[in-house]
Amino acid sequence: MKKSTPRVKVAEGLRALVSAEDILEAARRLGALQRQRKVDLVALVESTVAAVTPMPGTQTTAFANYLALTGQKLSPSAFFERFNHAFGQLMREVASRAVQAVREAVGEDKPFNELGALLGEFTDVQVADSTCQLLQRLAADWAPSTSEARPAAFKWHALVSLKDELPVADGVTPQRTQDTRALPDEALSPGTLTLMDLGYTDTGRFLDAIEAGAHFLVRLKAQHDPKVLRVHVGKGERVRARGMRLTDALLQGVLKEEGGVIDVDVQLEKHGRTAQARVVAVEGPEGERRWYLTTVGRDVLTAQQVAEAYRLRWRVELLFKALKSGVGLSALRATRPGAVLSLVYAKVIALALSCLLELSMQQKAGEPGQAQATGRLALVLALTRCAPLLLSHAMMSRGVTLEQLEERILLIAEVTARSRQQRRERERRKREASLGSGG
Repeated sequence: MKKSTPRVKVAEGLRALVSAEDILEAARRLGALQRQRKVDLVALVESTVAAVTPMPGTQTTAFANYLALTGQKLSPSAFFERFNHAFGQLMREVASRAVQAVREAVGEDKPFNELGALLGEFTDVQVADSTCQLLQRLAADWAPSTSEARPAAFKWHALVSLKDELPVADGVTPQRTQDTRALPDEALSPGTLTLMDLGYTDTGRFLDAIEAGAHFLVRLKAQHDPKVLRVHVGKGERVRARGMRLTDALLQGVLKEEGGVIDVDVQLEKHGRTAQARVVAVEGPEGERRWYLTTVGRDVLTAQQVAEAYRLRWRVELLFKALKSGVGLSALRATRPGAVLSLVYAKVIALALSCLLELSMQQKAGEPGQAQATGRLALVLALTRCAPLLLSHAMMSRGVTLEQLEERILLIAEVTARSRQQRRERERRKREASLGSGG
C-alpha cells in the first residue's frame, strides 16, 4: 500500500521547511552566530525570506520585518551590516535544506510525462544554465560585468533537476565568469543526463563524464570538429567518411543529410585521451541545420528525439522567471557581496515555499470543491501577496501580543521617519556644499 504524503502546513512559512534548531546549528558551524551575537539570527533569516517583494527595497522590507518580529531598536545601517559573508553562507545552506525538504515532501508523486522514457534510463535529467542580474555601480569592484554602461552584475549558476524543477546545486559569480568554469561540481554525476548550451563546451569535461558513466546533450560548437567513426544516418560515401573530420566530410560532399537528418558516431579527443560520442544534425523549422553532441544511445533517442529532448532546457527559464519576476531577484539593490549572496538565497528559499504552496494546493485538490493549482509563476506571485500573512504567523508563534504589535508598528514608523529625515539632511548638505563650486 502506498504511503500517503503528510499534509504540508504552508502557513508555517520557513519553519515548515527548516527548523529554528537547524538554522542555529548551521550558524554555529559556519561562524555566523559568533559574528551576530546580539542578533536574533532565526528572526533575521525569517525576515529576509519574507521580503519577497518584486519591487526595489528588499533589504528595507527585511528590516521592517525584523523590527516587527523582534521589537529590537536598531538603526537601518546597523541592520544592513548584518548581511555579511557568513550570513550569506548561512542563507545558502538554509536554501539547500529548504529545497531538500520540498523534495522529501513531494516524494515520487509528481508526474513529469515530458521526460518519458528518459527517467527509465537515467537517475535524473538535469539542466545546467545561468541567469544574469545587474547591480549598482558600487559593486563593480567585486562583480564586474561585460558592459561599460552597466559595469556591475552577477550570475546565478544552477544545476536544475527536471523532475521537480528545483536546483540540485548552484553558485554565484561575477558576470564575467564563463559558464563552463562555474559549472557546479555536482553536474555530470554518474547515471544522470545533463542538458547544456554552447557555453559549457569543454572536451576534457566531456571525456571525464564519459569515463564516469555520466551522459550529456549539448549543442555542437562550430569550432568543435570531431572525427567521424561511423555514419548511421546520412547519404554520401559512408565508408570514405570514416576517419575524416566532420567539417571536411560535409564540405567535400562525402557526408550529406538524409531526410533532413545526419546521425554519426564521432571520436572526442584531447591531450591523447579519446572516447566515442554521437553527433546529430536535424533540420530546424526554417530549414537551418541544428547540431547536437550527445552520449545518449540510439536505442534511447532517435535523431529527431534528440532535438526534442534538448528543448526540455527551456524549463529552466521558468525557474529563472519565477526568481526574477516572482520573488524579486531583479529588484536587488544591494552592492556588498555578503548582502547579494544573502538575498539571492532568500529568493531561492521563497521559491521553495512556493513549491510547498503548490503541493498544499495539490493535496487540497483531492477534496470536494477544490481546484488544481496551475502555474508556478502564479503560485510565486500568490506567495508574494501572502508574505504578510506568513509574517503574522511567525509573530503569533513568538507570542507577540496586540500591545507589543502596536509598539512595534510605532517603532517601525519612528525608525523609518528618522532614516528619511537623515537622508534628506545629507542631500541638503550636499546641495549646499555644491553651491558656488563652479565659480
